[in-house]
Amino acid sequence: MAYTRIVRVELAAHAHATEDPDRVEKALLNLVPDGLKNRVKIERKVLEGHYNNPITRIVARLEGRDAEEFVKGLGEMLNEQDKRILSALFESRYDERSGRLFIRFSKQDAYMGEIRLHDGDDVVHVVIQLRGAPRLRKAEEILREAGLLV
Repeated sequence: MAYTRIVRVELAAHAHATEDPDRVEKALLNLVPDGLKNRVKIERKVLEGHYNNPITRIVARLEGRDAEEFVKGLGEMLNEQDKRILSALFESRYDERSGRLFIRFSKQDAYMGEIRLHDGDDVVHVVIQLRGAPRLRKAEEILREAGLLV
């Protein structure tokens, strides 16, 4: 496999007992650029909630070149305001030790085809892992070049 600076992307969301897992999966896939949707690996796992209610955890993964294409596509889908917010909060969302950037998007908006940052509970979690756990400024540079940050 050719060298990539972004090695893996994981998207995850929970479908609670009152939600349709297929709709939650759709919300998750709406964050994926069209050209990559058929290359996403999706897993579902049924968990048990606090009151013994079923919760389905849906996880989608992309690796290597697909992960890099995802980040570039996500950068194209994000509006400028969300890119500015992500840039301003980058230091608190990036873990230098693991080389991972943690982002949350509104699950409801994603289902409707809108891509919006959100810090509530009903979210799609996106984790972007960079090769070699670069320092903060280098990671910013990589993700700025990919179009995710301003």
